[in-house]
Amino acid sequence: MPREPDASWQDGMRSVRRDEFGQLSDLFDTVFWTGLVEKYPHMYIPENAAHLRVVVSDGQVVSHIGTHRRNAAIMGCTVRVASVGGVATLEAHRGKGYATALLGDTMRDCREDGVDFMVVSGYRKMYYRHGCRRVGRDWTYTVTAERAGDFDDGGVDVAPATKADMPAIAAIYRRESVRWMRPISDFENALVGYVMNRPAHVLTLREQGALRGYVMLQQPGERDGRRVQAQEFAGDRRCVVGALGKLIRAYGLEAVSLHAMGYDSLLQDMLKARGLTGKPASASGSVTLIHFAQFMERMRPYFAELVGETAARGLAFHARGDEFVFSYGGDDVVAEGRGDAVQLIFGTHEGVEEGMLQAGGRAGDLLREIFPIPALWYGVNYV
Repeated sequence: MPREPDASWQDGMRSVRRDEFGQLSDLFDTVFWTGLVEKYPHMYIPENAAHLRVVVSDGQVVSHIGTHRRNAAIMGCTVRVASVGGVATLEAHRGKGYATALLGDTMRDCREDGVDFMVVSGYRKMYYRHGCRRVGRDWTYTVTAERAGDFDDGGVDVAPATKADMPAIAAIYRRESVRWMRPISDFENALVGYVMNRPAHVLTLREQGALRGYVMLQQPGERDGRRVQAQEFAGDRRCVVGALGKLIRAYGLEAVSLHAMGYDSLLQDMLKARGLTGKPASASGSVTLIHFAQFMERMRPYFAELVGETAARGLAFHARGDEFVFSYGGDDVVAEGRGDAVQLIFGTHEGVEEGMLQAGGRAGDLLREIFPIPALWYGVNYV
């Protein structure tokens, strides 16, 4: 009689199979909340199965880490970024090191796929050990209901967006200096899924009938106290600022917060001019490096804009054991691990990178002129 087929090949650590999506959904329903998969149609789809890494035990999906990968534009340079999310292990299988193994395997797979850095929607010890850090010199500004009138400009009309608006909204987003490089479907998903882990009102901003920008406004929940965040926005900053009061009044809110990226001095100046004071904020999630030298090479044209072609060509980048070395003119700035390197590259409000720069001689002086690189904000690319 023929032997029963050996099913052991199905077990182990690998990408999820298309016929296992039901099990993956059950895993999330158990660990997180029911219906999560449907809220992230850009992530948990068969087309992304290769980037959804799982541990399978006795034919059952018991642990998962997934990535959603996109190119991104940072000051004219194209880089590749992986967003990490859906980190979950069934309770009966915890303590076996599955999540740690999956994270290491995911970083390996990302490197092979040409990813430069990873953005993780969380900040726990496991991520910290793999070099994830909070980075960025961004700011949060908040408009309260008492001041809604100061942020309600005449001539700026706010209306719900439709699927037909998505190509125009995508065109506005493409003009941002720091952005994800998205297909139209990413924007369309905001209408049916979640933005930054919450449902959102996707709203157009028009002036004299012309589309000037958009806002994706968090829908308030029971625990928010009617205080919400603009999860994403783009376009004419004057229209964005002048619509905030309208949003407060239209949705009966107590306050709306806006995340201003550190490089966006125009937006910050407009908010300050209306009497707001920003609070220091980091960029999205926590960030770790995947392909250090490749990332720096891809950013070299931007460095040349800042310090000139000759100085930019003189910079060298290499890994030395666990260290990440930035060399110039015979001097080195040395980051002792991924965490230090990512803080140096993207910057921190706390200035933890300053010691590395001070010890780097001419290399440190040059890096002060090119760093920090602006970090990304998730928006609809949260997973």
